[in-house]
Amino acid sequence: MDYSYLWSELGSSGRFFTEQFYWIEVPFIIMCSLTLFFPKINSRFVRYFFPLVPFLVLYLMFDLFYNYLMRMPLPSDFQNMISIFEFELEMAVGTVFIFLLIPASIVVLAYSASKNLQKSEYNLSITVRLLIIASAFFALTSSAFIHYHKQIFNYSVWSQEDTIRENGKFSSFIYYANNENSNNKQLNQFKASESQIDIHKTLFPGDLKQAKNIHIIALESFFDPRLIQNIEFTQPILAQELNQYLNNQKSFSFVTSPIYGGGTAQAEFELLTGVKALSKVNQIEFNVMQGNITSSFVNHLNQHNYQTLATIAASPSFFNSKQAYKSLDFSKVTFIEEQIGFMRLNGEGPIFDGELFDYNLNNLRATLSKTDQPIFNYVLGMYGHMPFARDLNKRPDISNVIHADERVKRISNQFYYRTKAIAEYIKALIELDPNSIIFITGDHLPSIFGKEIKYTLDNKTNISLFIENGKTIDVSGKRFYEMPWYIWDRLSKSEDNRQITSAKMESLYFTLLSQSQL
Repeated sequence: MDYSYLWSELGSSGRFFTEQFYWIEVPFIIMCSLTLFFPKINSRFVRYFFPLVPFLVLYLMFDLFYNYLMRMPLPSDFQNMISIFEFELEMAVGTVFIFLLIPASIVVLAYSASKNLQKSEYNLSITVRLLIIASAFFALTSSAFIHYHKQIFNYSVWSQEDTIRENGKFSSFIYYANNENSNNKQLNQFKASESQIDIHKTLFPGDLKQAKNIHIIALESFFDPRLIQNIEFTQPILAQELNQYLNNQKSFSFVTSPIYGGGTAQAEFELLTGVKALSKVNQIEFNVMQGNITSSFVNHLNQHNYQTLATIAASPSFFNSKQAYKSLDFSKVTFIEEQIGFMRLNGEGPIFDGELFDYNLNNLRATLSKTDQPIFNYVLGMYGHMPFARDLNKRPDISNVIHADERVKRISNQFYYRTKAIAEYIKALIELDPNSIIFITGDHLPSIFGKEIKYTLDNKTNISLFIENGKTIDVSGKRFYEMPWYIWDRLSKSEDNRQITSAKMESLYFTLLSQSQL
C-alpha cells in the first residue's frame, strides 16, 4: 500500500509539498547527506550516489514496515527484530541484507576518501563529520528542539498515515522517537511519585460472588476470510461443527484489538490486564516489564484464590514474555516449545491449534482432578502466523478459493481446520467444565490487507466467541481491554458503569508499568 507520500494530494492550491516537509524533512536529509559527501573522491558515482544510499534504504524500510504493520517504526521496535527469524527467514535475511547496505555504503565512502586525501586531511575530515553527527543527535533530542518541533509538526490524532504524509518520514520518526523517550521519563517519574491509582478498585470493583473457571484463548491471526471483499468458495470454509457456538445471528462476535498485522503481545497485554495498550513507553508494553508483580487482571484473580495457568505456543524469546508473564503474576507458565515432543512439524510451522488444544485439555483434566481452586486458563496459539503453512497430507484443501492472492487461499483452507479444532475444543471444555466462562479470539488480523485484498470491517476488528454455562453470548463492540472488566462483572454479578477517561486510562497505564519495574 502506498501510504507515505511526502506530498499532499493536489487540491485547489496545486501544492505538492506541505510547509512542515520543508521545515524539518528537507534540511535533515541535506545535512545528513553533506556529512557523507566527500568532494575529492574521484569516482562521480561513488561521490554523488553513495551518500544517498542510507536514506534510500531507510525510506524503503519505512515503507515496508508500514505496509506490514500499518504504523510508524519506533526505536523500541529494534528489540523485536529477532522475532522475524522465527517465522519468516527469507524476510529476515532480506531485511538484514538491506540494512547492511547502510554501513557498506559508508565504508565505501570512507575507503574512497582515504585514497584521495592526505592522512591528516582525512582524519580531520572524519573527526569533523562525527562531531557534526553527534551534535545533530543532541540537538534533535534537546528540549528546545522538541518544543520547536511540536509547534510546527502537523499531528493528526486520527491517522498516523496523514501525519507521515504531511510531515515526512524522518521528521515523523524523530517526533515519535522523542515522544517515546519523553514517556519513558514520565514512567520513571510516575514510579517515584505517589499519584498511582488503585487498578483493582477502578477496573474490578465489588466482591467475587461466583468463582467460575475462566478460559481465555488468543489465536494468531484468526479471522474469517468470508469477510474479504470479492472472494468466493466452492465449499463452505466454516466447519459445520462450530455453527452451534455462534451467536443468534449465526455469526461470531466482533471485538476490537489494539493492533493490526503483528505485535501479539499488545493484544495479550489488554486481555490480561484490563488496561489499554497505549504504546507510550515502548511500542510493546511487554518489553518494559521487569518481573515485578503488577495489579493485572491475572493478579486480581490470584488474590481471589484462582490458580492462574498459561500455555504458550509462541517462542519464549518473543517480546520479553517470560518477564512479562511473571509481572502479570501467573502461577504457572508452560511454553510449548520447551516441552519434549512438541517440536515444530516439517511444513507446518507453529503447532496446529488442535494439537495445542489437546495438550491444554490433558493438563486441565489433571489440574481439575487435583484441586478445588478455581482456575484461570490462558492459551496463546501461533498456528495462523505467516506464511500460513499447512501440512497438506494431514489437512488438504477443502475448498477451491476464487481469489488472486495465494495467501488468501492458504488462510481460507486453514480457517476450516482451525474452526473444526475450535469446535472440538469448546465441546470438550463444556463437557469437562460446564459452568465455566470461555472466550476465544483472534489476536489481530494478518498483514495481508491493502489495495489488492480488502477487508469489509475495520482492520482492528477481530472475530471472537464468548460462552458461559455452555451458552453463547454476543460481546460485539467491546475492546480487548474491556473483556477482563466484562468477565469480572459476570463473576461479581454486577455491571459497573466504569467512567474511564483517556487521562484516567493513562494513569492506569503508567501505574501498571511502573509496578512492573524492579
